[in-house]
Amino acid sequence: MSKIQFPLFLAVAGLCLLHLAALPAGAQEAEPCLMCHGEASNFTGSQDSARLVVTSESYEGSVHGEAGMPCTTCHAGLAFPHPEDPPVTECGACHSNIAEQYEASLHGYARARGNTAAPSCTDCHGMHDVRHSTDPLSRSSHANTARLCAECHSHDFTGDTNGGLAPPRTFEGFATSVHGLNEVLGAANCTDCHGIHDMRGAQDARSRINRHNVSTTCGNCHTELVDEYMASIHGRAFEAGYGDSPTCTDCHGEHHILAHDDPDARTSDSQMALDLCAECHDDPEIIEKYGMQEGVVGSYADSYHGWATRLEHGHVATCASCHTAHSVLPRSDPASTVSQQNVVATCQQCHPAADETFASSYDHVSASVDKNPVNRIIRTIYIWLIIVVIGGMLIHNVIIMGWYLRQARRRHVSEPSFVRLTRSYVLQHVVLVLSFVVLVITGFALRYTDAWWVRGLASIGLQEEIRAVIHRVAGVILILGSFWHIVWIALFRHGQRFIRDMAPGPRDVTELASNVGFHLEVTKKQARFARFGYAEKAEYWALVWGTALMAITGIVLWFPAEIVSWAPAWIVSASQNVHFYEAWLATLAIIVWHFFFVIFHPDAYPLSFTFMDGRMSEEDAKHHHPRWYEAEKEAEQRGETTV
Repeated sequence: MSKIQFPLFLAVAGLCLLHLAALPAGAQEAEPCLMCHGEASNFTGSQDSARLVVTSESYEGSVHGEAGMPCTTCHAGLAFPHPEDPPVTECGACHSNIAEQYEASLHGYARARGNTAAPSCTDCHGMHDVRHSTDPLSRSSHANTARLCAECHSHDFTGDTNGGLAPPRTFEGFATSVHGLNEVLGAANCTDCHGIHDMRGAQDARSRINRHNVSTTCGNCHTELVDEYMASIHGRAFEAGYGDSPTCTDCHGEHHILAHDDPDARTSDSQMALDLCAECHDDPEIIEKYGMQEGVVGSYADSYHGWATRLEHGHVATCASCHTAHSVLPRSDPASTVSQQNVVATCQQCHPAADETFASSYDHVSASVDKNPVNRIIRTIYIWLIIVVIGGMLIHNVIIMGWYLRQARRRHVSEPSFVRLTRSYVLQHVVLVLSFVVLVITGFALRYTDAWWVRGLASIGLQEEIRAVIHRVAGVILILGSFWHIVWIALFRHGQRFIRDMAPGPRDVTELASNVGFHLEVTKKQARFARFGYAEKAEYWALVWGTALMAITGIVLWFPAEIVSWAPAWIVSASQNVHFYEAWLATLAIIVWHFFFVIFHPDAYPLSFTFMDGRMSEEDAKHHHPRWYEAEKEAEQRGETTV
């Protein structure tokens, strides 16, 4: 060392000694470690470089640095140079009580059984930057706890769960709840309800979220409400061991707890009576088990209050309006809001002029049709009145409609007419109509099993086994009828002429515009249709397309295992959707389009009889299909026919 370098070395060494002397004892011991571990460049390319880098700022800002703890407190016996496989640091060496709580928790249980996704001490508290929970920068501070838990308990979690036991995805629900939205104001967060290190499953009797402990947990913040609940019939029943009685989370939910004035909340006016309270008070098993009053939900639903609730009226009485939300007591209890002593005051909340007579005019018994004899008699009288009066009207109108149908049929038979559809086509149409109607009924009966007409069919014997057979038989008949139609078109003169007349062309577009313009009174010239106009052509080709689609998807659904042995797996679910929506499209097209032209059109009403014999009167042909009428007349003079 040169004469110049030696004094410089002494100066630097002296400064280092002075710096170390100014540090606390623990920091002085940590400084040599930080000389290496404080430089990230020293660990470039290391497998776990983030764990090995410890800056002086992170160490000094941690609870360990503030306490003056040297590195060797946690990394005892870690001499330099370090061994390739250093001993694992055990936080429990100092935090034994917390370690015991952790080991008995869900996290510790999962970790001990090899679930590497379960959090350890450093996952929640950090490694060398551990801060006190009161520090706003701490990962476990009140403001940061929810986001810390969200690292595992959210939809974004992608960690290895060792066997598919994924953690519950609760963060998104919590984040939009009253707790999550008010977390910055000190509302409850994850650890307030679940505990910190002693988190246990809901089935554990020692857990804070066990059903028997939930009210106590909620009572840490909602003391007054929990006191009301514990004095209520629900709270007393639950404490007495009646497990069916609701506790806080049964009504409010667990993580996605919303304010009662939020329309999406289970406790909102729109959902309370008909959904929330009905879960117990409309459950036949619970009613029978505890001898509760029957029909309370139905009597409410069938009242002004219930009707207005379904319309989401903002100022209408619901369950809590009369019974309160938490202090629910039986009517026999003098403290109950619906007791004889208090019911008038309860009614006066909405009806200021209410007295005892008014209060007795409405309750679940008086409002019930089954329980109230007066209402029961009224219902019986009116049911019979409806049957006799409306039934008589229906019979009367059917008689009159029958007369008009017979008159229309006589005119149809007696008037000069042309053959519009051959007998073969008429028979094909009959097969199509019958198979289509059966397919629609038996198909929708599977999709809408709760519909009243489906329950009616089931009551007379149309069970699933029979329905499935009938549906498949009708499908086969429809397919065979389609092949019959194809053969008729290919081999027979009438069929070949039919398909030529049914072929679409540019003229159909102009006739569509002309027809719509005429009926809008924009033009005075009416469209001159040939044998088939755009309406019949559109319906026919839609029928061809729809029948082919329904046949193909129906076969896939009938033989799914055989089909997917050579086709992609998605074809089954895709076929199911196509089959369902195409059925709706076809059914609505028949009702809206076809029925209009053959029944409801003013010129066809009450019914076009062409489907019965294939003939159309000359007058109708001249009016609706003038080009075809003229062609028929010319052919008639030549002794021929155009069909």
